Amino acid sequence: MQGQVVRRTIIGLAALIVVGVGLVLALPWIASTQLVRDRIAYELSAWSGYRVQLGQAPHIDVWPTFSAHLSNVALYEWGAHDSRPVLEAERVDIDLSALAALRGNVVFSRLALEHPLLRLTRATPVFDLPPLPGGGRMSRAIDTASQVVGANAVEPDLSALPSDPFGQVTFNDGRIAVVEDGQDQVILSGLTGQIGWPALDRPATLTAAGVWRSEAIRVEASSAQPLLLMAGGTSPMRLSLDAAPAKLRFDGAANLSVNSFFDGEASFETPSLRRALEWSRTDIAAGQTIGAAKLSGRITGSAERLRIEDAVLDLAGSPGSGVLELSNDGAAPTIGGSIAFDQLNLGTFLAAFTPQIDRVDEAADLIDENAARQLNLDLRLSATQAQLGSFALAGLAATAQLKDGNAAFDISDATAFGGTIQAGIRIEPAGGANAVELRFLASEIDVGAMTLQAGAKRFVPQTRGNLSAILRGKGNDWNSVISTSEGTLTANFGPGDIVGIDANAFLARSADGRMFPLSDVAEGALPIRGLQFSAAVGRGLARIDTATVSMEGRRASLTGIVPLAGRALALSGEVAPVDGQGQVTGEAAKFFVGGGWDEPFISPVANAPDVRDGPEL
Repeated sequence: MQGQVVRRTIIGLAALIVVGVGLVLALPWIASTQLVRDRIAYELSAWSGYRVQLGQAPHIDVWPTFSAHLSNVALYEWGAHDSRPVLEAERVDIDLSALAALRGNVVFSRLALEHPLLRLTRATPVFDLPPLPGGGRMSRAIDTASQVVGANAVEPDLSALPSDPFGQVTFNDGRIAVVEDGQDQVILSGLTGQIGWPALDRPATLTAAGVWRSEAIRVEASSAQPLLLMAGGTSPMRLSLDAAPAKLRFDGAANLSVNSFFDGEASFETPSLRRALEWSRTDIAAGQTIGAAKLSGRITGSAERLRIEDAVLDLAGSPGSGVLELSNDGAAPTIGGSIAFDQLNLGTFLAAFTPQIDRVDEAADLIDENAARQLNLDLRLSATQAQLGSFALAGLAATAQLKDGNAAFDISDATAFGGTIQAGIRIEPAGGANAVELRFLASEIDVGAMTLQAGAKRFVPQTRGNLSAILRGKGNDWNSVISTSEGTLTANFGPGDIVGIDANAFLARSADGRMFPLSDVAEGALPIRGLQFSAAVGRGLARIDTATVSMEGRRASLTGIVPLAGRALALSGEVAPVDGQGQVTGEAAKFFVGGGWDEPFISPVANAPDVRDGPEL
């Protein structure tokens, strides 16, 4: 009995060997049949829906794999005889199923494209696409998936999707071009990678590397139901793009139809926002100083309007969190929302959106009148600590706005130098020149600390007080704005000292009647009871209405004109003795002040009385 089993086993194995040998011997005959050769072009057309043209008959290999090799392959739109191919490749290598070939059928398991060129002619909200095919299995599969999506877009019946096997497609040194005015504009080159898609109702993956706008990029993407995406449905999707100028990630649900939709976690990172904007070739001007930037959060919305919740924004080391809204459905892109920072460099932040507005300390620096037209912005900002130039601020609340060419930045509240400040700048197009408004209000601040922080080294008031400045001017550079400005300047300081003035030495030199630099009497400090200052500004000239310094037994006052854009001084002043009620009790010592801000000169008026007999200061 056992011998019969062994004998039957041997016979079965022998039969299998005979069949296998027969199959191998039959493959060359199968491959040589014209039927298989013709079916290769037919199957390519049946899958793609395009008219397939081969440069020459396929070459068939049996060993080591059953495969076909095609040269100069081109896929055309049906009926478009004079058009360029939708897809062309120098060579296409195809792995075939031997068992299917025995039945006279052709089933592809892998396609390898060498030096392919894909042409895109249809624009969509997300990206451009090739021309629509004239039917084909893929087109019919998409139509079926569209019906599934139409029946229930929220929970489509996945079992109703076509399950045709697809396989793997690889490509080497390919290009993608956009057809404009009949000419190919290559947007991607050196494209190498593969698509893995076992069957139409299964997940698919894409990996590709190439060169886009002179930068090497790598893209990886996957979708749980790619057929649903093609049919206008929603499917889980992952996408990553890596390049030297920027990195992009998305993981969530996506819909790539005309009514596109995204819902998932996304992130954007760049070592230089300026370089990333230049690389993307957007119409948004790149900032002058902004460096690294990161943005991440949960995005929801369409390609035209996105909301980023739990947004984490980092601009050149200033991290913040909040909510952002991005829209691109108008004449210019729009960014809105609220961001709270622990630490914020306001100059760096402003440079990201308006390349020049943050550099008002440079009198000749240009205002970029086009920057505010390239982007609409409406952001509400807060920061525990902030830096504006050399000034440190705390408890900042501010807004930044750009719209239709108008730019505005307002600090509604901030703490600095022991007091509070408010400030704002507005720029509006006005014919050939911009109309600019500057506002600054400081209450109960340490004037000496602010003056020293601003860079002053002499005549520093060591006191507390209030400052106010409102200026309006026109121009396309800061020097022109200041030179044409109109407005008011006021200051009100309490008791303290003005470091850098020796009042007794000043009076002694004035009594001598000879001109002298104020720096000659800069040793010491002048005790004051208070200081009041007000000036009306017109055409860039500050006309002093009030400039009074109250001292013990004396009062000094100045009148005259000070050009804001220059350094020259043209003032007249006097020091008069006063009683306890502030009434003048004798003749005043009068003088002129000339020279410049940095080096003023005092010219005593001839025959001025000697007031040195007053109290020592």
